[in-house]
Amino acid sequence: MTLHILSASPHAGPSFDLCRRALAPGDTLLLLCDGVYAALQDGACAQQLDALAAATVAVYAIGDDCVARGISGRLLPVVRATDYPGFVDLACRHPRSVSWF
Repeated sequence: MTLHILSASPHAGPSFDLCRRALAPGDTLLLLCDGVYAALQDGACAQQLDALAAATVAVYAIGDDCVARGISGRLLPVVRATDYPGFVDLACRHPRSVSWF
């Protein structure tokens, strides 16, 4: 059970694809900073995130980062909004974490 923390935009390089390939059932993906763009309903990553959620990967996004980028009303239904205290809770619940930039 690993917490994967993606802070890079999925359009800024290979981080999203590399992260996606490393995710396993039972892992959690947390999107923050520009990584929240992966959570867009009409975005290029929508199908991949839906498939991850179907494979029992929990997907979260930092709500404040979504608000700051004007996308909070356009997130995929499989993405759960959380805050920075929620981030800490996720980090405490997972024995390992990996950051993707």
